[in-house]
Amino acid sequence: MKKTNEVNFFRSIQWRLIVILILITFVLMTVVWVFLNFRVEGVFYSDFKTNIETNYKALGINKNDGKRDLLYELENNPVISGLIRGVDKSFTLINKTTGEIVYSSDPLYQEDKLRFKSLIYKSENLLSVLSGKSSTGEKQAYTRVGEDDFYDYVITQSLDDGDYILFFKYGRQKALEVLNRFNQIILIGLVSSVFAALVIGFVLSRTITRPIYDIMHKAENITDGEFGYALEVRSNDELGRLTQTFNFMSSRLKEMLAEVTSEKKKVETILNYMTDGVIAFNRYGQVIHINPAAKHILTNRFMDSVTFDEFMKSLDIGLDIAQINEEQVISTPVHKVQYQDRFLRVHLAAFTDDNNNVDGIIIVLQDITEEHKLEKMRREFVANVSHELRTPLTSVKSYTETLLDGALQDQSVAQHFLGVINEETDRMTRLVRDLLTLSQHDGGIKLNLEAISINDLLASCIERLKREAREKSQDLKLEVKNKIPLIDGDRHRLDQLFINIIGNAVKYTPEKGRITVKVNCNKEFVVITVEDNGIGIPEQDLGRIFERFYRVDKARSRQLGGTGLGLAIAKEIAVLHGGNISAKSKLGKGTQIIVELPLRRRFQKEVS
Repeated sequence: MKKTNEVNFFRSIQWRLIVILILITFVLMTVVWVFLNFRVEGVFYSDFKTNIETNYKALGINKNDGKRDLLYELENNPVISGLIRGVDKSFTLINKTTGEIVYSSDPLYQEDKLRFKSLIYKSENLLSVLSGKSSTGEKQAYTRVGEDDFYDYVITQSLDDGDYILFFKYGRQKALEVLNRFNQIILIGLVSSVFAALVIGFVLSRTITRPIYDIMHKAENITDGEFGYALEVRSNDELGRLTQTFNFMSSRLKEMLAEVTSEKKKVETILNYMTDGVIAFNRYGQVIHINPAAKHILTNRFMDSVTFDEFMKSLDIGLDIAQINEEQVISTPVHKVQYQDRFLRVHLAAFTDDNNNVDGIIIVLQDITEEHKLEKMRREFVANVSHELRTPLTSVKSYTETLLDGALQDQSVAQHFLGVINEETDRMTRLVRDLLTLSQHDGGIKLNLEAISINDLLASCIERLKREAREKSQDLKLEVKNKIPLIDGDRHRLDQLFINIIGNAVKYTPEKGRITVKVNCNKEFVVITVEDNGIGIPEQDLGRIFERFYRVDKARSRQLGGTGLGLAIAKEIAVLHGGNISAKSKLGKGTQIIVELPLRRRFQKEVS
């Protein structure tokens, strides 16, 4: 961890700023160092050259003088001898024509003439004068020859016996001593400057990088979802404005994230609780979302691993993801399909990316099974009503035409025909009455609730139906277990319910049959069971006997005067009272109709 921090530090802006400041200080000090060294060298040489030129002119040497006069003046004249004679100073007289050394005051010349000659002939100033390029040699500040570096200055002097070259030599050792001391001072200054640059750079960079570090840590916290506090604005410069901008961005980002989260939760809630199924696929046909309604509609047979193409194939829809990606459009967005035992309306829509290319597909599934059943029931209802009305109307029409054609004169025939017309009219009247009752239930009715003794109500219904039961020698009786409490109900509607149920039992039970009406109660309901030992109902028809116009034996029902609406009306009344009605039956052994009505409680229910 420590090593990582060190690596990060050396890669940080703070370290870079410190290094840059140190490098600038080092470069500036180095340039100054080089410049000052060059200037010191120039001062030494300039001083050396100026003194020689000034004092040599004071000697007044001219071409009428001989070389002895020249040497005498150079060695004995106090004006110049101090400048050209000493431990590290010398002068040399050279014949310009032959290049031979005539005289030299340098001790090295006395010791080793060849070595001395090789040293001075390394001087560019001397070589320039010897070659005739110039009469004075002062181009090169000093001549490098190892430990014996020296300054030199060369003058051409014409004498009475020819041209000579005066080579003045000055050792560089004293200059180097001064330069070394000077360099030590500069080095100390350099080290001090670098250290000062380090300290100043650290402090200065700290003021720059600290707000950046704060912003960086704040950004890291934001990526983790922790917005925390606002950063402190320490200055009014660019960094201060950057901090203010970042604080504003952080607050806006927090607000936007809260809005996005809120919208996301809303969308998730809508998707989770909407009744339509929603499935989303990406551009590759993989499932990216499926809501609970879709799983329910598909009866949990749909797995997340199923692809778009496989799903379309299971619905028998001729679409595939490659075709949609290629055409960039869904040719047929709405389909009605049957999926297992359900009928579905399938809506397909493509969502796009920033370039308006298809990025995925949304499928909305609407379960229209009930709608399909209702539509089927509506068609059957219209067909049944038409059929039920057409049959008696046909009979009335035919008998009426027969009577008009002359049968009216035959008293017995006319009496029979009028009786049939009357029965068919009664049948149509019952049908219309039942249709009006159902229409009232569909339109919404308000129950006239009152306290009702279910025992008295059932006894009244049975008493009215006993005449029909006696005509068929049937045993119709009421059995009550324990004491039955009062219920809240609409007497007229409940009377209609029990007349329909008990009347059906009497109609469809053969002669000498048995019909028993049993009453008991549990904690919530009064349970009325109408039980007979009649013809019974086939098992496949048992679940549909409460549908409108549904009859198990249509010919027998018409013969007995049934409209196929009695049990449907009974079901509506029972549900309207907060109860229920169901049936149990075995073919050839009888039927049980069970009615459950809630125990007495204060309620009003309106169907709309």
